[in-house]
Amino acid sequence: MPRLRLKWTLALLLAGAPAALGKERPDVGAGLAWLAARQGADGSWGQKDKLALTGMSGLALLASGSTPTRGPYARHITRALQFVMSTQQDGRAFRHESSGYSAIHNHGYALLFVTQAYGEGGPLDDAMRRAIEGGLQAAVQSQRTNGGFSYYLYDVQDPRWKDMWRVDEASTTVALIQAMRGARNAGFTVERDALNRAARYIADSQHAETGGFVYSIGGGVRVSFIEGSNRPTFAITAAATAVLHALGTYEGPVVERGIAYMEAFIPPSRKKVPFFYYAHYYAAQVMHLVGGPRGERWMEAIRKELAERQRPDGRWPADPEDSLAQGDSELLNTAWALQVCLIERAMLPIHER
Repeated sequence: MPRLRLKWTLALLLAGAPAALGKERPDVGAGLAWLAARQGADGSWGQKDKLALTGMSGLALLASGSTPTRGPYARHITRALQFVMSTQQDGRAFRHESSGYSAIHNHGYALLFVTQAYGEGGPLDDAMRRAIEGGLQAAVQSQRTNGGFSYYLYDVQDPRWKDMWRVDEASTTVALIQAMRGARNAGFTVERDALNRAARYIADSQHAETGGFVYSIGGGVRVSFIEGSNRPTFAITAAATAVLHALGTYEGPVVERGIAYMEAFIPPSRKKVPFFYYAHYYAAQVMHLVGGPRGERWMEAIRKELAERQRPDGRWPADPEDSLAQGDSELLNTAWALQVCLIERAMLPIHER
């Protein structure tokens, strides 16, 4: 049996398995069903930032083993792809009227979703190829001279958001690095200089004192997105370390110090974790690749934590610290939590060791 078909068959068998007794593991099947049931008539998820929510929700369904052409969520994935590609009005950037201040997050998550579905889309593959090629152009053209990314496509500030952070920051840069790396893994040509400059930006963002990663290095260093804090956050440190792995840096002092900083936050941590689900979405990518006793200890801890946080209907709760409405926050957190739970199946190319 071909490797991909074997992986898909095993994934479908596992998807129907009941949750472990004692809630040691989350009920992935219930989470997937809850998420799929909330897809809109146009193929999207959410009310605001539809591209970001649809990209992450689509990734969660792909991570379960379904593709655009087979599996219980094939139709949901196909409709999500059609929605995302319909927003690429200039042939490059993914744009939608629901997007908030960060057009870059919306573009990056949408592009990553398409790259992970590409090659399994059957009749959609040709349209996905064109969408990825255009999306890469928009990504490269949005990069700032220091290698980072601001909130804005083509680095042109939207006048509606004139009071928002103007310069580069880590989470936008992480989103675009993953999307570009996803495209490269799928066989697309990505400008090496763009990836190298982005990698330098992340490496230069390491906090010398702690080993964590700072929020922004453009226009002077801002250590944290938390006002008044001089400590790097777990969320940005996990995301930065994950993309260093994605760019091929698996060891060395920069990565090791990042992992060491993260390990103080292993669940159940008494430390406050702003943007808990975002942080653990990236932390799981890091620890999955670390593997061995060190990585498995982390993965077992986060699976247990997610099992305890999961609601009876399958969803995960809203994050009171993000800027999303409750329903949108639940969708996004559920999509992130499901990808953490499903990462060991390695159905997404970005999750393969």
